[in-house]
Amino acid sequence: MLNGRCGVESEIDLGVGWQDPAVIRESGLCVWRSGHTPVLDFKQSGDFLVGRMAILWTGIQHDTPGVVDFPRDYDGIERSGHVAREAVLASDIHRLAEAVSIYHGTQLAEGMEALPDIAGAISRKYCGGGYGGYGLYLFESESARSQALVQHDKLRPIEPHCR
Repeated sequence: MLNGRCGVESEIDLGVGWQDPAVIRESGLCVWRSGHTPVLDFKQSGDFLVGRMAILWTGIQHDTPGVVDFPRDYDGIERSGHVAREAVLASDIHRLAEAVSIYHGTQLAEGMEALPDIAGAISRKYCGGGYGGYGLYLFESESARSQALVQHDKLRPIEPHCR
């Protein structure tokens, strides 16, 4: 995308998937139908996530194209996707936390290091292709996130964005 090419096509050409550029281009909290190219199934503002998300830089660089041939747990990914879809359709933070936890478990089974526990977080997972980079944390409330931000200077609040 930064090179003026279609981000989705560029990612597919690298063999790493289309999710990140599709989400960036679309914005909002989206549910996508999986396949070779993205098909938007459902989109909402994500307002139920306001004040409840943060990211943590792990300090570990990663090379997404370099891990594309690593074994994947597609059953776990599919399971977390189904739960996440239900959560987004219902705007249910606890169901979404369950989906994120399932996905983090899948990431661990694929050989990624566990993300640090952060008090007050109800779930966590690596962003993007994982194996480093940023970790996403969900909190039950804005006050729980605020407390975590005070305790962890590398934790950064993020908010949903929908254009």
